[in-house]
Amino acid sequence: MSATIQGIDARGYLAGWLGGLVDMYSKDIKALPADKWDATHGGSTRSAAELTADAIALLDWTTDALKGNVREYGMDDIASMKEKINSPQAAISQLSTSADAFNAALAGASDDALNSIVTPPWKMDAPLYILAQVAVSHIWYHDGQLNYIQALLGDGEVHWMDA
Repeated sequence: MSATIQGIDARGYLAGWLGGLVDMYSKDIKALPADKWDATHGGSTRSAAELTADAIALLDWTTDALKGNVREYGMDDIASMKEKINSPQAAISQLSTSADAFNAALAGASDDALNSIVTPPWKMDAPLYILAQVAVSHIWYHDGQLNYIQALLGDGEVHWMDA
């Protein structure tokens, strides 16, 4: 009887998922009316620009952590990113750049680094690989919010399913 073990490429799967999310998120940014990029709805929501800045800033924090630089993170990171992504097109470009940097850092991180316990912005220690998964899925979370903004504006299409 043969005992063949096939490994799982956890880094590759996570990088692939990030690529899919960048595509989905970018399509949803493009579907938002440009004049609604900084708009809030109902008086207490965050704008698409701020949601996107939050998603990218956490991805960048995690990229730094994957490179061995676990730094403080706070609202200043989001505000700084929001200034950088001052248009939908700038946001799409920055999301792609940040995803590429994340994937390079993930590919270069050792197993020991990925298993190291770090403290994320929400102060709940976890292995770095788990935080990498959270940072990638965080993009999907904010994409859901973009979809809700689209619905509030009367757009019920699922834009990321377009070919």
